[in-house]
Amino acid sequence: MQAKTNVRVKELMVTDVISFSPHDKVRHVAETLRTNRISGAPVIDDQRKVIGIISEADIMKLTATIPFPDIDPLNPFPVFSLSSYMKKVKKISDEIDTLFEGYVKDVMTEKPVTISPEDSISDAARLMHKNDFNRLPVVDGEGKLVGLITRGDVIGVFAV
Repeated sequence: MQAKTNVRVKELMVTDVISFSPHDKVRHVAETLRTNRISGAPVIDDQRKVIGIISEADIMKLTATIPFPDIDPLNPFPVFSLSSYMKKVKKISDEIDTLFEGYVKDVMTEKPVTISPEDSISDAARLMHKNDFNRLPVVDGEGKLVGLITRGDVIGVFAV
């Protein structure tokens, strides 16, 4: 059976989209992504215009800046350095907490690639493949969020 390449984005997009404000805390985003089992979402302003994307990858970049202590795999907790190690772990934990109290605007990917509801699903597939995206915000002519199309939505059409 041949895939329906003339299908429009609006036919497959999800319209009940989880989105975030640039002023939301990173901790809130991380909790929401995990709870809803999604890997990212659009960031919108007060007029619902898409101004960015926040993803697990953006949040992971935060933790990559923290130097984790080296551990000797043959002797991971030597008695003489256990308290020193625990102090380092506590410091790292505090740094992560501080980072997660930051704001979406500081870690989101700006200038997101978007797609129109009238574009074809083939257009969506090309954009996702070219940019290695998992999702594309769907916007109207004014740049306002009207939906979201994901790789899963696209694959579903080509899998029939």
